[in-house]
Amino acid sequence: MLGLWGERSPRDLTTAEIVATAFVVAVAAGDLTLYPLIHLRAATLVPVAVAVVALWVARHASWRRSPPASLLLLAAVVAIWVPTALLRAPDPVAGRAEAQGLVAGVAVAVGVVALTRGSAWGLSAVRRGWSLALLLSVVVGTIELVTHRHLWVGEGLAWAEAERTILAGAFRNPNDFAIALTAMISGTLADAASRRSPWRGALFALVVLGAIGVALTESRSGMLTLLVVLAAHAWSALRRRGTTIPRRTAVVLATGVGALLAASFLVPALAARNPVLRALVATTQPGTARSDELRLDLIRAALRYLRDSDGLGTGAASFEVLLMNDPAPGVAMRTWLHNSFVEIVLQYGVVVAAALGLVMIAVIAALFPRPRWASSSTARVEGAGALVAYVALGCAAASAVTTPIWWLMLGQAVASTWWLSARPAPLELPGAARRGTRPGATTATT
Repeated sequence: MLGLWGERSPRDLTTAEIVATAFVVAVAAGDLTLYPLIHLRAATLVPVAVAVVALWVARHASWRRSPPASLLLLAAVVAIWVPTALLRAPDPVAGRAEAQGLVAGVAVAVGVVALTRGSAWGLSAVRRGWSLALLLSVVVGTIELVTHRHLWVGEGLAWAEAERTILAGAFRNPNDFAIALTAMISGTLADAASRRSPWRGALFALVVLGAIGVALTESRSGMLTLLVVLAAHAWSALRRRGTTIPRRTAVVLATGVGALLAASFLVPALAARNPVLRALVATTQPGTARSDELRLDLIRAALRYLRDSDGLGTGAASFEVLLMNDPAPGVAMRTWLHNSFVEIVLQYGVVVAAALGLVMIAVIAALFPRPRWASSSTARVEGAGALVAYVALGCAAASAVTTPIWWLMLGQAVASTWWLSARPAPLELPGAARRGTRPGATTATT
């Protein structure tokens, strides 16, 4: 049975919705699912298989829209270019591992987009996945706090052996966990916006716990990304509802929140436990300045290697080898590049980088036009939030090229903008203006 915009009825889509939700949860669970798949040697096979099956099922969808079409182009370019990257890899073993992770990541993005089919029910299923993933991550973070142990972090890291517990979740790194939580929070807020009470209250409470988790990572990049995403969702909610908070309520809320924030910074007992204050203080420390300078030096080294290459890529997992063999690398420490976008253009060449850039341009172009319908605001801010998290993780992580959730964020951005670009303009209803209803307005939220 066909419903609005050619979508089938929800009763016919139960299985598809469950698969889409489960896929998002599995990918966003981090090492909870990744480690078992690596042990079974199926970390590449499973996402590729899901993507292939989902593409077959969604073969009649409107893939000609620019966001999904550009993602399919990226997948084709990566598939064609990976053999070249392997041939150029200075370390065949490391190169093969990274190339498999890259293929798996692109398959994750394609898989989640194909599972949504550019539909409202598909986006709803994916949002439920983000909410469940946030719940799971909050549980993992709570276990870390209670046991004072990191479940997936080895010994020897200064931040992991600090007297306080800095959360890393199932991502082995506080920066990665903070930005992953932010992406989950964005998806959960979109889920809450499309639901009715009492689920909204429970989801908002979950968002608060997730935000606390971001603060407990003490990640500057994570907190900044969270602020941007929360501001975007707040702005969208105010415009969507078209209402204003009563002045008295606003004053009470602002006074209460302001008092709590001030106390957390000024009361010594609270300030000593304030992760945000610790992160701000750390910004002024010499070690933080050295870390920031190291990131810039690593990017300068990568750009120097890129200038000396033919632009077609130095090979999979080649940056670390080039750095180790460089007699004058100009860096204080030989380590990962810490910028996945520069890493892709260096190791896989300008062709793959251009294909990825085309996807991001298509997403931004679909987000930029002002929505013509009220119900598009949630999908718009959802796509923007995913893209912000994608860029943040790509710039903050040691290397996100083989991180599944990084590609899931890109897939979410594409899925949201696919729905935005595929949805028809609202119908002008005769007499709507006389009844006091704006022509084309709708109360549904997607």
